[in-house]
Amino acid sequence: MPDSDERRQQILDAAAGAIIRLGYDKTTMSDIAEEAGASRRTVYLYFKSKEELFEELLYREYLLYAQAWLEQVEADPRGGTIGGVYRAIFHAVNRRPLIAALLRRDRRVIGSYLRKRENLFSQMLSGVNTVSFFQALQAAGALRQDLDATVILHIVEMLSYGQLTIGEFKPPDQFPPDEAVMAALADVMDRALQPEGGGKSEAGKALFRQITAAARSQIEQIKQAADSKHKPLIGATHDN
Repeated sequence: MPDSDERRQQILDAAAGAIIRLGYDKTTMSDIAEEAGASRRTVYLYFKSKEELFEELLYREYLLYAQAWLEQVEADPRGGTIGGVYRAIFHAVNRRPLIAALLRRDRRVIGSYLRKRENLFSQMLSGVNTVSFFQALQAAGALRQDLDATVILHIVEMLSYGQLTIGEFKPPDQFPPDEAVMAALADVMDRALQPEGGGKSEAGKALFRQITAAARSQIEQIKQAADSKHKPLIGATHDN
């Protein structure tokens, strides 16, 4: 028999699969239970509602995404440059389908949750891609300083969201290989946005470690605040 934590992870795995396949709005706790090979009552022993389960899934997926991103940054000699960090981001996104759907604001997958006021995803991303982030990169010598940080942010967002949403405009079977695209995109970003003579990759990596640690701390604080509002609902029989 799986222990409590293992069963919890199985339920979260099942929820991720069901939501990617059916979408958040159409997925029920019964669907998740069936996917997990468990009873609906068992699912409710761990999560009192679909929204609570989904937000627990978001915490887990975001932390796994951040870890994959940082590992890729660390492994890449150019990981501390602007191109290297975005290549790492797309590498991590491609490994976490739910995060990819969230970043695309995919209404089929995420549905009504994104319309929720102060939803968890918006809280988690509140410090990502801010002007201060790019100003810190400039101060670390990883990004050119002769351009306004707001302009750099806008350029990077155009490239990033274009890559995330191009599947809406072009059939995926016409895409070139992901690795080739990521390598070219990183090179374009570095050529355009690195300081003259090259960016300081190690200084950039040090900054990314700080940012990742701060993001994890922020996520834990958000999670603790949410957990304090949740109470166990044993034996619930309703559905979502």
